[in-house]
Amino acid sequence: MTDEAKPEEAKSDAKPEEVKSEAAKPEAKPADAKPAAKPAAAAAAAKPAEPAAPPVPLEPAKFGQFLKEHGISSERLPDSCGVETIVVAADQLEKAMRLLRNSSEIKLDLLLTVTGVDSADTFDSVYHLWSYSHLDQLVVKVLTKKADVAEGELPAVPSLANFWSAANWHERETYDLVGIRYSSHPYLRRILNPWDWEGHPLRRDYKQLVDALNDKNPHSMR
Repeated sequence: MTDEAKPEEAKSDAKPEEVKSEAAKPEAKPADAKPAAKPAAAAAAAKPAEPAAPPVPLEPAKFGQFLKEHGISSERLPDSCGVETIVVAADQLEKAMRLLRNSSEIKLDLLLTVTGVDSADTFDSVYHLWSYSHLDQLVVKVLTKKADVAEGELPAVPSLANFWSAANWHERETYDLVGIRYSSHPYLRRILNPWDWEGHPLRRDYKQLVDALNDKNPHSMR
């Protein structure tokens, strides 16, 4: 076939660069197109969180109701391993304990333990009571706010040593380890650590002093 017989190729005046730019242009959106909705998670994050509702106070149970009927207020806490647990003010502790021990219908006549806890905002003096007659038990707590304890002072709770002889050593141990002072105790001295020991080992802020028993000497006992 001769050159004259070849069909003429379509010619275009557009430059290669212009053709590429035209192909790269995005398709035009319809005039009524709406922007994509924001994800629900982003909208939720923008909304300020509502403050948590305060916990609903628990209704008094058996022992709390008994004290209430005798003019002693208490606050019920969640049960401790199924045992009723209440909070009593320090100035009502002795009266409450006397009622709980001497009343024939309650008769919590055995003091099992006195322990102490350094909680986040309070120093807690904890009493576990048991009834031989009714095979029942109760946990009583006295909470002292840390904000109410002056710097350099110890939280104070009335001693029950003259009411329950078992409280004598238990309160001494709590004083020694947690630093709760039991007022009117007949002999409030350390019972586990030496009398000249500094600090209370079960406090959150306690720091053990370096000595021959706890240093990194390979010949020490640790």
